[in-house]
Amino acid sequence: TQTTCNAIEQRFGVKVHAIAAPDLDSRAVTVRDAQIIVATGASGVVLLEEAHWKDLPGLTLVADANATPPMGIAGIDVMDKGTLRHGAMAFGAIGFGALKLALHRACIARLFEQNNLRLDASEIYAIAKTMVG
Repeated sequence: TQTTCNAIEQRFGVKVHAIAAPDLDSRAVTVRDAQIIVATGASGVVLLEEAHWKDLPGLTLVADANATPPMGIAGIDVMDKGTLRHGAMAFGAIGFGALKLALHRACIARLFEQNNLRLDASEIYAIAKTMVG
């Protein structure tokens, strides 16, 4: 919803908008000006065909959290870890999964250091930034 988008924009200083894209063609239109595409759909559902994103001039990063074929974003491999695909950095589920797991472990370790510690998205993001530079 737009309320959620507004909250994300305010908190992280980025531009986000909600879209209705119930089919491949509408999603192809929606991503035309995208800089980043992230897919987190259900297993076995293709959310975007490779032809819909491979020639996007402004696209810098594409990530697919689906580890079960077919991939949510066609043309991404589950093992991609910063792989250059059509000029954009690509990450597959296993490719960014190792970082995600390491981040989870780092956060849990911090929680054991201080029993009243609470980690919000900003703090978790700061921890992640120290892990990737």
